[in-house]
Amino acid sequence: MAISPSTDNYTLGKGIVFFDKKDSITSLYGGERDLGNAPAFTFNIAIEKLEHYSSRGGLKAKDKEIISQITPGVSFTLDEINKENLALLTLAQLNEVSQSAGYVSAEVITAAHLGLRSDLEFRNVGTEFCSTGAFTGGPFTDGEALSLAPSGATAIFCQGTDGTGVWLAVVTGTPASGDTITGDTSSATATMDAAPVWTPGVLLVQDDADTVTFVAGTDYEVSTLLKDDSIGRIKFLSGGTLTEGEEVHVTYGYAVAEYTEVQAFKETQV
Repeated sequence: MAISPSTDNYTLGKGIVFFDKKDSITSLYGGERDLGNAPAFTFNIAIEKLEHYSSRGGLKAKDKEIISQITPGVSFTLDEINKENLALLTLAQLNEVSQSAGYVSAEVITAAHLGLRSDLEFRNVGTEFCSTGAFTGGPFTDGEALSLAPSGATAIFCQGTDGTGVWLAVVTGTPASGDTITGDTSSATATMDAAPVWTPGVLLVQDDADTVTFVAGTDYEVSTLLKDDSIGRIKFLSGGTLTEGEEVHVTYGYAVAEYTEVQAFKETQV
């Protein structure tokens, strides 16, 4: 560096901030990670001093001062809120979750709060839409078990429209075009004329006796715009037939999902 004064010593003060986190269990460092854009970075030192005063005269005078403790510190501002940075901020542990596809029959929500959302057990919720012709001997009964042939798949009936199609929560197998759908308790049948299509956010919501079926858009909603289907949650609406605090049962399918849980305040220090 040049000897001051010199314009060669001027700096814009830009740079990259890396963080090397020590594992709280093994005490080993995990490697340096780029924290992303950091518009502010400050360094400070807190100094504690031990002072001694002479007792040799009437006026107490300080005759010695030594530094007993030095505590360096840094603070910085980050623009990039990713899962790792959020975990640092909230003293969190990260838990990687791998969800396989499946279904839930009559998941219990003990109290539906009108105007508010409740979490479902799984993410990426929805059902399979199967395009069909007109039903024979219908209609299907909400929540009844269905068998599909010749594919051998089984499912739960969630919604349907005569002559358009049905929404199914698939239990086993893979429905296929040409399958005949047969109800377990009703006399209904229908034939699929196309392969099923995953439909996010379509559920079957019933009362605690599984006899009353609530209506999407009137009693509840699963907003795909607000990612309710991806997060796995349902909003109960005011003005419908649902009453505050009522127990409801929700039947749905769920697709494969990979996500990270940020479990806040699982660590005492970073």
